[in-house]
Amino acid sequence: KQWYQRRVRARLERTRRRFEGARVVLCGDMNSRKTSLVHSYLTRGFVDSDGSELEDFFATEVRNPLSLNLARGEPNFTNYTATFKDVIDYVLCDSESKVVAVTPSPELSDLEQSEGCPSEIFPSDHLPIIADIDFT
Repeated sequence: KQWYQRRVRARLERTRRRFEGARVVLCGDMNSRKTSLVHSYLTRGFVDSDGSELEDFFATEVRNPLSLNLARGEPNFTNYTATFKDVIDYVLCDSESKVVAVTPSPELSDLEQSEGCPSEIFPSDHLPIIADIDFT
């Protein structure tokens, strides 16, 4: 995961240099919980000192020069199955972008009633995260 995040950051930095003023939206299944080093790196811009394996991997100070915000905030779940319930999917955008609207998280009672995901109500094991973002 850390290797992937480093590659993503490098690509975003190159794109921003090439297209001055380009906005950044990064979204997807990061397979990283809210307590992970990857989450900290993307949302806070740095990794705490206890992230020594990540620091060793990068062989430099672990700082993310991009200022990324959670477009939809921190939902309770983006993955809800019988054996795993957590947030591992994210929509992040740069601080210049304005989040106009987001879809609400499903009610916990609906998830419990359907006995998790996938189900007839929720056809994927990942719950949707949708955000309208204004780039103007």
